[in-house]
Amino acid sequence: MSNKEQNQVTIKDLARKLDLSITTISRALNGYSDVGAKTRERVQKTAREMGYTPNRNAQRLVTQRSHSIGWIKEDGAQYFVDPHFVEVFAGVLREVKHYDYDVVFASGSHKEIPQLFNRYVKDQSVDGFILELPRPNDDRITYLLEAGQPFVVHGSEQRADQYAWVDIDNFGIFETFVRLMLGAGHKKIAFINGDEHYTFALERRLGAEHGLEMMGENRDALTVFNAVHPMVHAGYQLTKKALEDPHVTAILYSSAVMAVEGQAAIASSGREIGKNLEVGTMDDELRHVDLTSLEGQISFARSPLNESGHALVRQLMKQIQKKGPPEGELIPARFSLRPNLPRNLVPAHFVVEDT
Repeated sequence: MSNKEQNQVTIKDLARKLDLSITTISRALNGYSDVGAKTRERVQKTAREMGYTPNRNAQRLVTQRSHSIGWIKEDGAQYFVDPHFVEVFAGVLREVKHYDYDVVFASGSHKEIPQLFNRYVKDQSVDGFILELPRPNDDRITYLLEAGQPFVVHGSEQRADQYAWVDIDNFGIFETFVRLMLGAGHKKIAFINGDEHYTFALERRLGAEHGLEMMGENRDALTVFNAVHPMVHAGYQLTKKALEDPHVTAILYSSAVMAVEGQAAIASSGREIGKNLEVGTMDDELRHVDLTSLEGQISFARSPLNESGHALVRQLMKQIQKKGPPEGELIPARFSLRPNLPRNLVPAHFVVEDT
């Protein structure tokens, strides 16, 4: 036996130290609600101080859990370099360590995805799943609902009352943006949106159109241009196309990445932001996208994608640990507006930051 094995702290050591039963120690370490919160906290604190490391194989036998979360992603050409995905994934990785969990990541072609889910469910190698980029009537959601598996979705579709999800108010944000632009006197708005095969982009377009209706404007006051997911490398071309219409005096972007890319097209068009062009964008607070040059020049709706990653894990672990039914969580958004936009048109559930 190695020195490491001889010196390894066990549950028995913790039980002797705290004068508690081995069963109580085990259930406290695994987060069971039948152990009081103060006892759980005391056990977990002592375990950290003594350097206790759980034996995963033994833990799985006791808890019937793998202590792993599954994330199965379609392996499109640019999906893994999409800064939006990277930001969410970073939040997930930071949060799972608080539960002593790992993330099992897998990818495959669109046709291979159902078989991958089926394999992980049948061999019970993960305790639950994270899904992203849902489509209307998403087949993955249908499968996991029927299989009775814990899962959480980044986004939602029409069955959102049946599963856990984390999202932002896509509809409300772009409804508000359109109302703000119309309220400031703009008669023709270009909306450079994401891929409407996915519900987040579809909801944003529907929200923008509803904003027109609320302000009594016709649909032709809004022209929508769609990027193909992921929303990278589309900003320049779609902005250039939008500005071919001389009546366009306001542009909305579904992503700050596209807003940054669109600056060159705006400059080459002879337009000047703040004088004959107003710009607003969704800002997911991507740490690798520098918006310094646009601060004070354009308006933002801000909500951190990183926080969505943390929330996805929290919602999934609540199901895995049987601490409550699946539910949705809306990540708040806040507006940072240029002074000429009418703040009174922003609904009360959004925060408006001072600029």
